[in-house]
Amino acid sequence: MSAIEIIPLSDAIGAEIRNVDLREPLTDAAARTIEQAWYDHVIVLFRDQDISLEQQKAFGANYGEIAIRVRDGTTRAEREMGENVMLISNIRENGEQIGKLPDGEMMFHSDTPYVENPQKATLLYAIEVPTKGGETLFSNSYKVAETLPEDVKRRIAGRKALQIYDYDTDDVPTGNFDRGKHPHFEHPIFRKHPETGRTSLFVSELMTDEIIGLPEDESRQLLQSLFGHQRKEEFVYAHAWRPGDLLMWDNRCSVHARNDFPGDQRRLLRRITLYDEHPVLMGEPPYREAAAQ
Repeated sequence: MSAIEIIPLSDAIGAEIRNVDLREPLTDAAARTIEQAWYDHVIVLFRDQDISLEQQKAFGANYGEIAIRVRDGTTRAEREMGENVMLISNIRENGEQIGKLPDGEMMFHSDTPYVENPQKATLLYAIEVPTKGGETLFSNSYKVAETLPEDVKRRIAGRKALQIYDYDTDDVPTGNFDRGKHPHFEHPIFRKHPETGRTSLFVSELMTDEIIGLPEDESRQLLQSLFGHQRKEEFVYAHAWRPGDLLMWDNRCSVHARNDFPGDQRRLLRRITLYDEHPVLMGEPPYREAAAQ
């Protein structure tokens, strides 16, 4: 077997891991090499993998416990695959949608920030993809935090933001969230990663409703500024999917979004997530001077 290669995907975020066949169990040494690459690069990509759901789970289990789906509303096809699986798909069988998030763009978000202990990792495997569009965009939340203006860092230092899940596939939220009906939780805006010790910006356009303790107008204005900073090209990698791609990303230090794609082309990806055994900890405001050392 050839030595594992780690190839950066961009200057912003991500690395491709080569010479690994995920149909086979990882050696301890390979698992730790991949884990360190994940900590260093936030997302890791494996190309040209032909893996079953069980093999996808076996790989994920090297890095944590496979999580049960947080939300209700699973489809028949998902239920047949088990309580851990989410299908990202626009495919319909017998007039019934087999998965979730079938079409359109999605704004930047992390997965499950609206629960007390958000899931740390997402593993998404591509089975069918359109010929164009449908790219997943990843923004590096470490770099976003480190490069905020110093006055903004001071304004949000030590504060929390409310994260909420309140949307469906047909209605993107505009900020008028119904907290009485939908899961929500307050988390630190500056989040400390339990393994790397680095601080990331833990907000997202899709799921962050307010900065706790600020007047509504000030909170909205400041959040819009943070969201705009997250979207800057210097922090973002756009992944163009190919069948057989497996991506594992760290929800503690990244956000992701999706581009639109032709509705008449099939798209099917299989998702599992990993529990996080660590509580969400407040991070120190990251300063450029400290980051450069």
